[in-house]
Amino acid sequence: MSQSPNPDIMHTGYGRIFLHPNGIVYIYMADDVSMGIEDARQLVLDVRKLDSSGKARLLIVEGLRNDLDFEAQRYLATVRGVTHLALVVHSKLQADVGQFFLSLLQIFHSPYEMRIFHLLQQAETWLLAVKP
Repeated sequence: MSQSPNPDIMHTGYGRIFLHPNGIVYIYMADDVSMGIEDARQLVLDVRKLDSSGKARLLIVEGLRNDLDFEAQRYLATVRGVTHLALVVHSKLQADVGQFFLSLLQIFHSPYEMRIFHLLQQAETWLLAVKP
């Protein structure tokens, strides 16, 4: 994994990740990423490098044509050390459909709250309003 000159920003195979001064870990997914369980584990390790508090708030901005296999979904839905996750998608329709699938993921008894947004500002507002 290569890193940019700024040690707070990591460039990875799945995209770029950084801890913002507002306390939120931002993950900008690259386009055409297919994420499996090993990629999901690496993402979690990367998050923990940036925020080792055990109370990370994540904001994930989807790339185009991304997918997450079932094992990766299950792993990410049950991982510890995150209190809130906001996923930003490209359209209101994707956000509405995503909310349905998000409710299905709750069968994994996720230890953190997840929401889907189609506007970055709405996701940030929500994450900044919640206290880890």
